[in-house]
Amino acid sequence: MNTLTPDTTLYLQAQDSLLARLLTYTEVPGREGVPVPYQLRTDDGITTLVLLSFFILAYVLSKGKYFLAQQAKEFFSTRERPSFFDEETNVDFRYRILLVLNTCLIAGLLLFEQFAPHAPGRLWGLAVYVGVCLSYYVLKFATYSFTNWVFFNKSKQKPWQHAYSLIFGVEGILLFPVLLLLVYFDLPVDKKLIFAGLVIILGKILLFCKCASIFFGKKQRAFYLIVYFCALEIVPCFVLGRTIITISSLHNKILGL
Repeated sequence: MNTLTPDTTLYLQAQDSLLARLLTYTEVPGREGVPVPYQLRTDDGITTLVLLSFFILAYVLSKGKYFLAQQAKEFFSTRERPSFFDEETNVDFRYRILLVLNTCLIAGLLLFEQFAPHAPGRLWGLAVYVGVCLSYYVLKFATYSFTNWVFFNKSKQKPWQHAYSLIFGVEGILLFPVLLLLVYFDLPVDKKLIFAGLVIILGKILLFCKCASIFFGKKQRAFYLIVYFCALEIVPCFVLGRTIITISSLHNKILGL
């Protein structure tokens, strides 16, 4: 029986034609696309930190309602000496630390958005700004503690430490909506500065009043109050501002901007 062998000539001709076409193909460049500008809302690292801040606030506000109520009551109390029942527990200390860290994180994000160049993959600069805010709090807390230890008795030191930490933590709570509007709704810079400035000024006013009620109850000591508060509260703010400007300048030089 004769078997018919298939003719592969047509198949080989088709392959040769396709190969020749690929070898002679010339790619014509098209129009270049418009690059999408960097936005904070599209940065996974920024989104992760915003979510972290949200979870910290949700945890403290849900689990620490009694702690916040007690701290507010103590802050606006006119008692000269703290009550025996006002002693801080380990849980209260945890809430206080979380609020402080959250404020440093939010402040670092706001400063990073304001001063650092907008580009992905540069979150190490954000870590620097968060570290500056944390160092600012720790150094001020240590300075206050040392000064109060030298000039005032122990019964007045702890209420002031609690008041300072409370105001610092509440500032972070009030600045969190500003951060959300800035990252996800493109809040204008002028409005951001106004809102942040109002929060900071309100905090300074409350601290000034608390400082007066704890350390300087008599009217004739108003001069010492102003000197004390300006030396330990206002001057560090100017030092912080100068430090941030210097860091921003170095940051830009490192990146070649």
